[in-house]
Amino acid sequence: MRTSTECVGCKTAAGLFHRFGYRIGARLGRWGTTSRVSHPEPTRRCRNPQRGFTLVELVMVIALAGAVAVMISGALSRPLEGFVAQSRRAELVDLAAGALNRMARDIRLAVPNSVRINPSNNAIEMFNVLDAGRYRPNRVGGAGLSFASGTGPSCTASFVALPASGQGNCSAFQALNTAVTVAGARWLVVYNIGAETGGVATPGANVWATPVAGVASVISPDGSTFAASAVAGSETLLSMTPPGGSFNFAFASPQRRFYLSDQIIGYRCDAAGNQLIRFSRTARTPTFAGTNAAAEAVQATHVTGCSMTYAAGSSVRAGLVTLRLQLTLEGESIELFQQVHVDNAP
Repeated sequence: MRTSTECVGCKTAAGLFHRFGYRIGARLGRWGTTSRVSHPEPTRRCRNPQRGFTLVELVMVIALAGAVAVMISGALSRPLEGFVAQSRRAELVDLAAGALNRMARDIRLAVPNSVRINPSNNAIEMFNVLDAGRYRPNRVGGAGLSFASGTGPSCTASFVALPASGQGNCSAFQALNTAVTVAGARWLVVYNIGAETGGVATPGANVWATPVAGVASVISPDGSTFAASAVAGSETLLSMTPPGGSFNFAFASPQRRFYLSDQIIGYRCDAAGNQLIRFSRTARTPTFAGTNAAAEAVQATHVTGCSMTYAAGSSVRAGLVTLRLQLTLEGESIELFQQVHVDNAP
């Protein structure tokens, strides 16, 4: 059989000569010569079984691949865009929900009837509760709390029991708590009813009112100091030293409740920076002073709108704070509402 590498020149004239050369030489030998006729070797040209792509085939493959890629990208683009948008919305919802939950927690921990909103409805502040409990009246025949230096027969507070002289500590009261935190306390509040007259806090009946010298109030004077020590019967002796040496609370709490506050905390929307800011301060002012803060911390970014409203409670319902927060990021916008019920029973 003829293989794929068989020479193509086997049937040429040189091939024929090569095939019959020996016969001619044999005949010459008969005539007395021994020489052989030499002949050239035929050129061997072999077939090449390998082949490549033509330019037309390559262009067709590139065109078909491009068409397939366009169809696939068109089919996947919308799901990918939806996934990115959903991720962006989830990020905004988490940010807004975290800020609103923090606000709700602070509002619930506020001194009763101490929540107030600024006139623009974009800031809120309140007295923070450091500790709270129930008290024993520190005057004989009384239901409230009064403080004065020294001791007296009408004062009922004592480290263990009234001494034989019958003189009690007039600058302290006994709390029905095993321990009371006084470190950092700045104000003592008893039965704050949050009274207002024409939208202005009523002196003596509202923690935000301007202090008036010699007038009993629901909050201790600024600059008062506190100390606590344990007494028998799982109670705590809580003493207060007001700047003037004496102070009377305006009302007695029917449930004998008291609150210690360490600071004023609040939230405000910064329209210029698109932020929700939590602030704190230690100076109380009759008017809203949310920008006069000792410390600030950003709670949310990308804020494009917010509002806060407060409906004070009554004898038949609790107070209600309504919070609205709008966040926008790369054209995606979400808006969250949250309402916080405030137990304002003082």
